[in-house]
Amino acid sequence: MPTIRLIKPRDQATGKNRLLHELKADLADPGFEDLKIVVAYAKSGPILRLQQAFAALRGRGGKIEAIIGIDQQGTSRQALELGLALFDATYVTQERGITFHPKAYIFSGSEKVRMYIGSSNLTVGGTETNFEASAVVDLDPATEGATVNELMELWTDLLPVNCPATRKLDLAALNSLTAQGFVLPEREVQQRTGKAKKGTPLVPKSGLLLQPPTPLPKSAMKPGQPTPGIATKRGTASAPTGTAVAGIAMQITPHHNGEIFLSKMAANENPSFFAFPFKGVTVPKTATGKPYPQRLPDPVVNIDVYGAMGALTLSLASYSLNTVFYSPKSEIRVTASPLVPKVPPYSIMVMRPGATEGVDYDIEIHTPDSPEYPKWRSVCTTAMPGGGKPPRWYGWF
Repeated sequence: MPTIRLIKPRDQATGKNRLLHELKADLADPGFEDLKIVVAYAKSGPILRLQQAFAALRGRGGKIEAIIGIDQQGTSRQALELGLALFDATYVTQERGITFHPKAYIFSGSEKVRMYIGSSNLTVGGTETNFEASAVVDLDPATEGATVNELMELWTDLLPVNCPATRKLDLAALNSLTAQGFVLPEREVQQRTGKAKKGTPLVPKSGLLLQPPTPLPKSAMKPGQPTPGIATKRGTASAPTGTAVAGIAMQITPHHNGEIFLSKMAANENPSFFAFPFKGVTVPKTATGKPYPQRLPDPVVNIDVYGAMGALTLSLASYSLNTVFYSPKSEIRVTASPLVPKVPPYSIMVMRPGATEGVDYDIEIHTPDSPEYPKWRSVCTTAMPGGGKPPRWYGWF
């Protein structure tokens, strides 16, 4: 009989078990020779995180295919570009008036078959951070061949020969879907989600200790560099058109004057996240002073600081964050004087695009004694120059 176990909704959010980790382990398992993916929506995040694992399966002669929905503009162009480059075949399914909404991942080999079926799309939320549920079904082809065949019909029933709503994707078809507006660049997909109306409160923390997403691979954030493997294995897909991110985690040390130095390295990797280079200029305080590039108007931010036992020690709503590029030292400096007495050196700032209208960023700061500090520290994988002091670290997620 098939054996069944569950990935329960809290497992992903708390980091106890995540679909991403299971997929990575199965891609490395020599007992699996084939992976078929059927999802409603896909984004680049999990594909980039699994890129080396995908390559390992194909490198030992395995095959990867995917059928992906493109309804509600929920799948990004970057995800489909990566599919063209990293999978043996990528299909899209779309039909007027109804939504393509299944989520299944089917691994198969000569001696075993495993299917994940549940609520998890091929997105960071679906594979890592959301409350999601999946049934993990293991079968033995030697004794459960009929059940395996029925399971595989989940895939074959959707192929173009059986389902006219499905078509095989190539670069020309992807460009056409983009031109028609069915598929958008990932940053536009994020922006399209929309913000809550101004004044809408953020959902308060419940006390559930969440696990952040795994960091994006460093290769995905190198400015001007294609993701390894793109356009080299087939020659049919160009490099992904920019890596969209959910946010950045960065160690900070507020100075006595309220200035906090951000990472110029990070700004070089993802200028649009910081609206860099800045278009405005500072007004010198003296006649001989020099003006420096400044972000104008000041970005509006919400800031919450968490300390021991997860206690909220400071909350600033709609705070104007003065942001300047100090060109002599190539430093991005922000000023937030209220943080000085509350935020010790090497605290971690988690910065995300604002969730409400009129707010540019939502910022959480975890001091070293916050219970979430170690989890966010694991996201910080790139060291900044220390100038003789222990380096600060940051990472994109």
